[in-house]
Amino acid sequence: MTNRGAVLKMAPLGKKFEKMDMLGMAKIAGCAYVATVVPNNPRRVESVIKKAVLIAREVGPTYIQAYTSCNIEYAIPTDKVMEDAKTVENDRYAFSEYISDEAKQYLAERYGYKEYLPKPATATAAIPGKV
Repeated sequence: MTNRGAVLKMAPLGKKFEKMDMLGMAKIAGCAYVATVVPNNPRRVESVIKKAVLIAREVGPTYIQAYTSCNIEYAIPTDKVMEDAKTVENDRYAFSEYISDEAKQYLAERYGYKEYLPKPATATAAIPGKV
């Protein structure tokens, strides 16, 4: 999660490599649900965990990458941890969610997630003079 070059207690000479694309690796590995979340939106965290558990039970593996501020490593005062999470979310850790088609269908049919129901086909308007 730490950017390359950052000097930390665990990397006193600076982090020497880029972040690994864990989300991409999870998708390639076949995870049916992959999400990134930070703790500053508790309802979103709850939703992500709920979907991950439901999908893991019936469809396939899931992966959640959750950012938590390391107030010891980064010397962030405890009362500023949530502020840090919001800053990080806006800067480099935006919420993202991948749900396979099979998982969307499962959530829609079994648990009523309307946003994953198939969209009805729209009728195309007849063009005058065309048959």
